[in-house]
Amino acid sequence: MRISRIQIDNFRNFHKLDVRLSDHAVIVGENRVGKSNLLHALRLILDPSLPDSSRQLRLEDFWDGVPRPLVRTDRIVISVDVTDFEENEDDLALLAEHLVEPEPMVARLTYAFQPIAGQASEPTSEQDYEFVLFGGDRPENRLTYELRRRMPLDVLPALRDAEGDLANWRRSPLRPLLENVSGKIDRSELATLAEQVTNATNQILSVEAIQGLVRLINSSLTGIVGAGHTTEVTLGFSPTEGDRLIRALRLLIDGGVRGVPESSLGAANLLYFVLTMMRVAEDEATGNRSHTFLGVEEPEAHLHPHLQRCVFRSLLSPRNATSDSPQPETTATVLLTTHSPHVVSVAPVRSLVVLRRDAPDNSSIGVSTASVELSETEAADIERYLDVTRGEIVFAKGAILVEGEAEEYLIPVLAKKLGHDLDQLGITVCSIGGTHFFPYLKFFGSNGLNIPLAIVTDEDPKVTGKKLGIARLRRLLNEFDDEFEGSDDEIIAECESNGLFLTRHTLEVAMWHCGRRNSMKNAFLDLVRTNNQARLRAKNEWKNANGTLNSAQMLRDIENEVGKGRFSQRWAARIATIPNKNCPKSIKDAIAYVVETTR
Repeated sequence: MRISRIQIDNFRNFHKLDVRLSDHAVIVGENRVGKSNLLHALRLILDPSLPDSSRQLRLEDFWDGVPRPLVRTDRIVISVDVTDFEENEDDLALLAEHLVEPEPMVARLTYAFQPIAGQASEPTSEQDYEFVLFGGDRPENRLTYELRRRMPLDVLPALRDAEGDLANWRRSPLRPLLENVSGKIDRSELATLAEQVTNATNQILSVEAIQGLVRLINSSLTGIVGAGHTTEVTLGFSPTEGDRLIRALRLLIDGGVRGVPESSLGAANLLYFVLTMMRVAEDEATGNRSHTFLGVEEPEAHLHPHLQRCVFRSLLSPRNATSDSPQPETTATVLLTTHSPHVVSVAPVRSLVVLRRDAPDNSSIGVSTASVELSETEAADIERYLDVTRGEIVFAKGAILVEGEAEEYLIPVLAKKLGHDLDQLGITVCSIGGTHFFPYLKFFGSNGLNIPLAIVTDEDPKVTGKKLGIARLRRLLNEFDDEFEGSDDEIIAECESNGLFLTRHTLEVAMWHCGRRNSMKNAFLDLVRTNNQARLRAKNEWKNANGTLNSAQMLRDIENEVGKGRFSQRWAARIATIPNKNCPKSIKDAIAYVVETTR
């Protein structure tokens, strides 16, 4: 079972949200864009622990763009479509009467906050509103508590107190696991264990110093409040009744030397996640629930980056767990909100949901990768591409995709020279490590995450006269217009209108010709060492270059004598100290294109 679609009308940040989901959802977006509100919207339908008093919303929960005063036709409506359940008899029994599509089966569950039916006048206060929960497309088909109990949404909030919850019997995810274990222990064995604990306690209490402390505590209480109001106390390790003895067990760390409160916040969070997943798996295995929807807000809190990747790779892919994996087996659907590129780097490629502000009405809209048309090879390529560094792109307001390290280092510096601080604008420059831009254009482009995007690629002329960059642009242009024909210049012009930019020759050559010759020479001379004849030749040729350029030799020198990445870093640092704004046209236009489309 999974949620395949979420629709929200007029709730808080959302005017008209309509987003498709895959098996799981990794929800990203800037602050105050509505990530927590999205999870709360799902709680209104699916959370059995949410009281009806919390389902009765307030007038300020209406989207700000709804004209005031509200009228009878104004409603908050939240719907989730659920699918992939027809093979499970329990799930089918729960959802069959709520179908909106027969094949493949899709059930719809809806929450509506609306004026009370039958009112003669327009609503004027919250007392004029009610909420209804129904299935399918019939409001009279009411949802029951039993459905929420059997397929609940459990939410771990962002500011959760993992240490406090683990220490509190009522809130601890350890509680249901211990209760289940307690029911499997023979009662006579429990009684024997309790007696042994009692004997050990009595031996300690028989020590005169301990007895003296107990007497002192009791006499102090009596002296303050009098014999009529005091309760006699004693010291002990735990209750000595069998069931309570099990409840008194607490998690210890470091081989039993310390309790969880003495551990780090990260360790407590990790234990909390593991116990929660064990509880969910056990509830599913024992038939207490048919399916679990698990919402997690900012799961990266207090976790080391390596732990983030380990935990959430496992959490987001539990169905692929091997038989010897310590990850508890569960089919839970995970919906998490995050600001962490470490989490994004292990997210399944079709699980990403991006929330962003929609400029015309300032509501929040959502886009996802669930339905992006990618081949298996392209999807695997994207998953490899979105490592921790490149995962930043899904949080960006705009992006510039480039071939390699040189552009990645130089473009932010050049942009600042042109008056654009890319970090402040939320624009990321990402290298794809080659020229195969097509799957990334599909994934990040208008039919995918719809991130304002520019691509900068080199012309790469050959001695035969063929220009590889032109052919590359023709293929990329097919994503926008598969029937476009024209000359090279017409292709370039059409590509530029769609955010595809061609650097004449290669970046280094274009930078040399645009007036960056001195910074380029000095960066090379800073790095090259004259410990052999080849390097001495290269250093002298660079030192004496006065406008002339053997481009092929220059590129070989950079690659062989210094290394492109190291050279580009040093070159970018030099450019940052130079006031002039010289920049190749392709890069200047790409920066301007993304800056303009992100406004």
